Amino acid sequence: MIRRILILISAFVAISMSAQGQEKAPFFVQISDPQLGFITNTQDFSAEVELMKRITEKVNNLQPDFVVFSGDLVNWWDNASMLEGFKKMRGEFDKKIPLYYVPGNHDVDHHAPAENVAAFIDRYGHDRFVHKAKKYTVIGYNSCVIKAATAAEADEYAWMEKILKRARKNKPIILVAHHPMFLSDPDEAERYENIGVELRKKYLALFEQYGVDLVLSGHLHYCTQGQYKDIKFVTAGPAGRPFGQTKSGVEIIRIKDGVAEATYYAVDDIPESIE
Repeated sequence: MIRRILILISAFVAISMSAQGQEKAPFFVQISDPQLGFITNTQDFSAEVELMKRITEKVNNLQPDFVVFSGDLVNWWDNASMLEGFKKMRGEFDKKIPLYYVPGNHDVDHHAPAENVAAFIDRYGHDRFVHKAKKYTVIGYNSCVIKAATAAEADEYAWMEKILKRARKNKPIILVAHHPMFLSDPDEAERYENIGVELRKKYLALFEQYGVDLVLSGHLHYCTQGQYKDIKFVTAGPAGRPFGQTKSGVEIIRIKDGVAEATYYAVDDIPESIE
């Protein structure tokens, strides 16, 4: 009898350990640049609505830890019709999936004045965020005030330093913003697409100091990757209008064995499940 009980206990432990070993790795979805109205550059944003409908259905099916929109939600930040259209679109996501937002230049204007940033926060609840999970930390920040070098940039830096100090014990650390720090070379000159050289150096040093692992961005409407020291930089293609060979899609970020891996999927290639 005792031997039989021991066998049953051993079988139960084996099954439990097997189930733990098969536990699904955490993951989240980055959606960048849906930019309602950009495909036609008019008031007609029906093409973006159709793309986002397909994306939303697939994301709802995947049930990620959360979704982050990395800027340029609409083409014209002051267009009431586009803002209302995006509001309806985000309402189609499963209510169990948390949604986060960081602004792009089309959401707050290239100069990122304080009143536009405030309007973004009123509309979406935040312009930066922290998602601290059991096995990773994601920090979303407002790159628009950095790119425009506004008075709010100093506060952005101080906030990020404080958050990174807390996050360094909960790695990997993943950052999300609209603008890429650089396109291919950390020392490249400033251009429309990247962050100015001096501020870029300032933030890259901060990221290195606190052990950031991965930095995600959008803005370019095509995919690209770069490296600074041990930090990987990944720019996602757009949910809306793409440039070059990139197709409309989303970035899926998996956290497995302490490593964050980002993979871009065109809309038609978004998987039905994440292993």
